[in-house]
Amino acid sequence: MALNPEFDSSVPFQERAYTHSYRFQLSYLHPRHWGLWLLILFLFLVGRLPFSWVLAIGRGIGRLFMKIGGSRVKVTRRNLELCFPEKSSEERERILVQNFEAIGIALVEPGVAWFSSSKRIARLTSFHGLERFQEIQESGQGVLVSCLHMTCVEMACRIASEHTSFNILYRVHDNPVYEYVSGVMRNRYPYKSRFIPRKQVKDLLHFMEQGEIGIILPDQDMGKKRSLFVPYFGIPAATIPSVSDFARLSNAKVSMGTFWLDYECNRYTVDFAKPMVNFPTDDTWEDTCRINKLTEDFIRQHPEQYLWQHRRFKTRPEGEESLYGKKEKKQKKR
Repeated sequence: MALNPEFDSSVPFQERAYTHSYRFQLSYLHPRHWGLWLLILFLFLVGRLPFSWVLAIGRGIGRLFMKIGGSRVKVTRRNLELCFPEKSSEERERILVQNFEAIGIALVEPGVAWFSSSKRIARLTSFHGLERFQEIQESGQGVLVSCLHMTCVEMACRIASEHTSFNILYRVHDNPVYEYVSGVMRNRYPYKSRFIPRKQVKDLLHFMEQGEIGIILPDQDMGKKRSLFVPYFGIPAATIPSVSDFARLSNAKVSMGTFWLDYECNRYTVDFAKPMVNFPTDDTWEDTCRINKLTEDFIRQHPEQYLWQHRRFKTRPEGEESLYGKKEKKQKKR
């Protein structure tokens, strides 16, 4: 059962985003949660190791996950076929293996993000682009940063929190223990940022109207409702036009936010691009095409670090067959 963050009803809605009740509850010690507590202990211990060891452990976990991943492996392989038809099957298979290694690294990265000192984070990371927002924010205008689901998203949040505060829409975790631990650890980051449940869009808009930074990740298939079919790797993909809509509603400037792990030097980079010119326009479809193209261009630079396990092309235009085969059709009938 999903955990619903508790809010003080006496607090105005626009202030609730950072008043999650992350109080420890005795129910978290129930035997059904013991496995997760052991996992968190494992993350803590791994996070204390040299970073090269962390990467090696993560890659090993990723390769194991690939062997038992079943449908996830099939979805990943199919997404790579759809998005990179120009590559040979050998090239795509190499990306698939590297991608599952990156997934494995992502599974242990919270141990580094949550339990590392600022000094260690500084050694492992580079952060660029905040200076591009200075003049905008000084004028009282907010900035909306459109990011994408790269595998190192937890590390990216920690890195950004070393330099600035921000407001990010996120999905509340189904497991209350994981939600509790992740919330407590994120609240300890140097700059206090607000992790806003994604249903509280009004909160995000409010803070951007006050001249703050907002972050969203609009690159997943959220179904037909409120979505537009926009080209993505040359394929019509159901895409929510939230970047254009939120920017218009909050009068915020829009920037692309990218992040990745450089395997040659074992350093993470987070970059906030120069705010876009002439965005949003009166044409929401064209705006969304522009965001999708920028997202696609970055993925092509680091295809092994994108979350290919998501059925990005699950929702199809009326009358079009599923791109994931018969199994996907059966799932849609349930």
